[in-house]
Amino acid sequence: MSLLYLVRHGQADRLGKNYDQLTEHGWKQAKLLGEYFKNQRIEFDSVYTGSLNRQKQTAQGIIESFSKDQFCIPEPIENSAWDEFDSKMWLGLAAKIRHANADFAKLFESYKKAWEEGKEETRDYFQELIQIVLHDWVHGVWDPIEPYTFKEYVDKVSVGPKEIPLDVKSTLVVSSSTPIAIMMGLSCKMLPVEFPVFMKSITNSSLSIFKRENGHWEPVSWNGTPHLQNPDLVTLV
Repeated sequence: MSLLYLVRHGQADRLGKNYDQLTEHGWKQAKLLGEYFKNQRIEFDSVYTGSLNRQKQTAQGIIESFSKDQFCIPEPIENSAWDEFDSKMWLGLAAKIRHANADFAKLFESYKKAWEEGKEETRDYFQELIQIVLHDWVHGVWDPIEPYTFKEYVDKVSVGPKEIPLDVKSTLVVSSSTPIAIMMGLSCKMLPVEFPVFMKSITNSSLSIFKRENGHWEPVSWNGTPHLQNPDLVTLV
């Protein structure tokens, strides 16, 4: 049996000008997760991340918790199959929806203003916007869309778990919320249009576990944060 420990990256700088960067909060989440793995005697034969900086930094924080006590852990292998969707997709779709939906256009302007001013409301506005965008993307309302349709993106993500070698017993993957939701949907053999049910609630640095049985990944646990004992450390965006 092979186990896959699939982790969402820690909190990133949604309020700053570079979302692909962990906040101090995000670094703490990652290091606490590393401590949790170590204390639970969970070790890894292989480690993967997507190509995004926030994913790599989260893996770094986890690995540092092992390294400081001289535990062995493999160097991460980069695989873009585990990347979050390209921001060009959501911005392109948002532009189309703004022309057709006055309420969305108003919400987008509020988000843009809050982002420019670095306000906390940025996160709330983004959550509202992205759910609308994801709905239209998943249902192909505006297809074709660049750089990929939802189906094309699902196909891209599905390559990641297939490339984990059959002879490894324990793999750590640091990814993002949408690939994790897709992994959950695929493992439950759901229809792609049903995957968004998982996209709304994946918390920063959360842990989902899968086991490989007869060539198929099956869910063991979902979106856990056993390493975050302080509720103030649990974040969504």
